[in-house]
Amino acid sequence: MSWIRFPETVVYEDRIEAKHSRWGQDAVLFQVHNGTRKLGNRYGADRTGQPHRFLLLDGKPLSDSSGDAIYCPTCEKLLSLGLGREQVDEEFIRTIQCSQTDHSSDIAHAFEKAKPMLSMLDDGYYLITRILMVPTDGEGRFFWNLSTSKKRYPAAADVYYKYHYSNGTPKFLLPSQGTGCLNEERIDYYLEQIRNGQTMTGLALYNDGFMSTLLDGHHRAAAAYAANTYVDCLTIIPVTAFQIDQDHKPSRLFAGGEAYDSALFKQPDRIYKSLKKHNDPGLCFLTVDDVEQILAECKEEHDPELSLNRYSGMKSYPDYLSVAFADLAGDDISEERINAIFSAYDEDAEIELEMLFKKLQMEETERAFELAFRIALEPNWRMLLEDSFRYLAAFDREEVEDHFIHYVIHTEFDSKDSCRKIADKYLNSR
Repeated sequence: MSWIRFPETVVYEDRIEAKHSRWGQDAVLFQVHNGTRKLGNRYGADRTGQPHRFLLLDGKPLSDSSGDAIYCPTCEKLLSLGLGREQVDEEFIRTIQCSQTDHSSDIAHAFEKAKPMLSMLDDGYYLITRILMVPTDGEGRFFWNLSTSKKRYPAAADVYYKYHYSNGTPKFLLPSQGTGCLNEERIDYYLEQIRNGQTMTGLALYNDGFMSTLLDGHHRAAAAYAANTYVDCLTIIPVTAFQIDQDHKPSRLFAGGEAYDSALFKQPDRIYKSLKKHNDPGLCFLTVDDVEQILAECKEEHDPELSLNRYSGMKSYPDYLSVAFADLAGDDISEERINAIFSAYDEDAEIELEMLFKKLQMEETERAFELAFRIALEPNWRMLLEDSFRYLAAFDREEVEDHFIHYVIHTEFDSKDSCRKIADKYLNSR
């Protein structure tokens, strides 16, 4: 008897070294061919003509991005939660959960274990990598606070700020299930694991801008937030575009805000031919009736704002601008560069200082703390005063308390003074 060997659905293509991405971890480039298409984005418009982009799992909505902004890379996105996860067949949920590996495992091993889940994706090319995710919405708020009510997410877009542009990169999280599923006993269990030195892990699918959707690990991410630490997410990133040179040869491909030179890959021509073949937008579009049916499944209400009051405390997470500016600021974060900026005050210097301040928040916390004080005490940098106060307020230190007391006493009262509000809140909490 002869056996017919069918091609694999999920195929390893290449390994990309950590130095080629902002998240600093190796990645595997892989192809999905003849997958089940159970997990992916679908586009459509409702009866009013409003555009929607749904993330669907087995035809059920996990999230909804709506409005014309979904086609604009630098526009804030209107996001809302889909409540479809609770209606998905348990087999698919188990497949997602079983794709997790220990954070210390090699990315090639993680890829092999995740293959059953990866076969659920749309056909095309993807990266799989590990990224230390921040369990917030990109602006410091608890990541799980996405509801069925629409909310603007600046972090779900690339950054265009004071004529400076930065591509988004996977860093922050969106939930894929409602807050009604939260179990504080599970959070306490994982908090104990964190105290014992365990790293919290998750599984995420890159969404847009700086945001990824958490497919598995909500309670681990909640525990990480409570402990003011990060989530080591096995992250799937779709390859979204490619570029050819003047000789019509493949030159770069794009994924997760990064551009990868074709020289990194053993068979770039084959990759680009396949990308062109599978780049059919018609496969991803829904009819009006399909969109209306999905929207009807998203009408259930639940608590839109979940607070972990008994886990509250000082949080020193970066925001999406910190991540963008860390890239724009460049490699030089020396004291010499900072001193030169302080001695040459103008609008350009202010933007440069703001970017360096954000980069230090990402990379050198203590130096960022010192710079925040320096900004707060210099009269030339009033535009950055609120940022410096907000950053200082994340530290439970006596010198911060003294500085805020001095500010409250020696500045004239103004009900619109955001720095005073930050100082008052800080002092009242001590």
